[in-house]
Amino acid sequence: MSHCIVCGQPGDKHHVIHKSEGGLETPLNYIYLCPEHHRGGLGPHQNPETDLAFKLEMQKNLESIFSNRYYSAMEIRSISQLSNSNMKKFMKTNRLHKEGYERNDIIFFLMGGNIYRHDYANPMFLERIRL
Repeated sequence: MSHCIVCGQPGDKHHVIHKSEGGLETPLNYIYLCPEHHRGGLGPHQNPETDLAFKLEMQKNLESIFSNRYYSAMEIRSISQLSNSNMKKFMKTNRLHKEGYERNDIIFFLMGGNIYRHDYANPMFLERIRL
């Protein structure tokens, strides 16, 4: 059993990018939360700020994981553990350069077609940017 990333209690799988937002079935899109931190008042299903904070953290994680500018399809599949159908969808919707697939396209795809921006002047401000 996995444990809540907030309190350490037994937790359930939470999709950071919800399926309704284009989230994919990949371990990169999962965190584990106990019932209180998952569906409670401060959880991502009830609190938009918490939801956006988890999304921004996932985006930062993807940016560190995908640190090179280009990746081959095999590298993307290995790192992301995308299903065959999602990998085909990625390859169909993204341009293959002679060097490989571009890092920003990979992150954008794994983030469900959104990029999130944090305004450091106002630490509570997060914005979703749909490209």
